[in-house]
Amino acid sequence: MRLILGLGLLAACPAMATDVVDTFETDANQNGWSFTDDIGDTLGTIQPSGGNPGGWLDSGIPFYNDHPAVASLGPPGSKLRAALASGTLLSASVDFQRIDAAADCGPVYDLPSHFSIKLIDRHTVPSTPPTVIQAYTTAGESPLEGPFPWMTASFTIPSAATDVPAGWVLKAPPDINYTWQDMMHNIDGIALGLVDPDDITYSACWHIGVDNIKITYVGENVFGNGFDAQ
Repeated sequence: MRLILGLGLLAACPAMATDVVDTFETDANQNGWSFTDDIGDTLGTIQPSGGNPGGWLDSGIPFYNDHPAVASLGPPGSKLRAALASGTLLSASVDFQRIDAAADCGPVYDLPSHFSIKLIDRHTVPSTPPTVIQAYTTAGESPLEGPFPWMTASFTIPSAATDVPAGWVLKAPPDINYTWQDMMHNIDGIALGLVDPDDITYSACWHIGVDNIKITYVGENVFGNGFDAQ
């Protein structure tokens, strides 16, 4: 009876959350964060000081993009890949700064928008090039009318939802009956951006810094079908 009671209490206890944190100290970028410009080049250099605080990831300049973001596909063996494959994402946050690019390149995008998060599934639909399924939402105003110092953008990820949560958009081919739970269990990548994915923009010149990226998940119930094509 004691054993049964003990197991019952254990089952009733909620799983502890796990954080994956990137502060870009000591030239470390173990989770493979980078910027990609409009011609497909990968950008990003770790700067040892001037972050929030300490080291930070610098997009460099010029960085041309219509929807600028820092992203990762979760390198094999990384803590980020384990989080993305868990099916139990809880939240994400990132510190952004926008550095003045007007003196070095143009045009500069200066309309207000909102910080964004995008979850990416690249492998559910086999095709060449890959059919990319994505889910995204926004949170917090991004003051793009000029450069801004370090600001934190935070997002809640309702991974246990059975339907697409309010405020989220799920973009998938209509003929595959793809659900929110399919997305949660097949996440191959994540992007954190300065512009709402639904905003109609143009390829502008940016200079962006990121620091203190934190992804929180339950840390259990890891699914094997994420990253199945890698």
